[in-house]
Amino acid sequence: MKKKQRQMIGMLLALVVLAAAFLGIRQYNKNASSENSTTEDTQETVLDVNSDDITSFRYVYEGETYAFEKEDETWYYADDHSLNLNQDRIKAMILKVAPLKADQVIENVTDMSQYGLADPERTIQYETADRSVIINVGNLNSMTSQYYVAFPSEMKVYVVTTNVVTGFNYTLDDLVEETTEETESTEAAETTEMESENSEAATETTETVEIVEIATEETMSTEAVQ
Repeated sequence: MKKKQRQMIGMLLALVVLAAAFLGIRQYNKNASSENSTTEDTQETVLDVNSDDITSFRYVYEGETYAFEKEDETWYYADDHSLNLNQDRIKAMILKVAPLKADQVIENVTDMSQYGLADPERTIQYETADRSVIINVGNLNSMTSQYYVAFPSEMKVYVVTTNVVTGFNYTLDDLVEETTEETESTEAAETTEMESENSEAATETTETVEIVEIATEETMSTEAVQ
């Protein structure tokens, strides 16, 4: 009887432990979800611009300036409209900064150099019908994987997510797509090259066979004379 009672008590204790563990995990997940929501909600929109309103933009990457303009809802490279640009990639780039959201705003900054913003090497600029925007790009905080950015006329620094800046890490070649004609031309050239290689290989094989046949005939002739 006592043995059964001990077993029952053991089972009840096990159930209590499992229930406590379940409630603990549930509360942990709830807190984690709440923290994520808080992080997302604390992002501040510091530049409320509709990306569709942008008519032109330019940016500096690896010392080169790339400029683009929109005509009839299509984006073109400003210096050469004949280039076929990846429209989806262009639009994705613009969405990084229009609207521009910051994880943190640092007010009353007296020394912009500590954020790499006294003489920034990178800028992102764009225009709408009624405004022009310049975003200076400063240092990357490697500890938090965030960039410091600022507007030229303000003594504020905005802390933004890394992809706001890395979203513009493209050269012109990265943004140009091959046209159908170029693709067909490339495929035709590859096909011609392959056919040429096959023809040369077939010629070499034929010559090898002919040499073998001549050698065989000479051998048979020699044997016949003997």
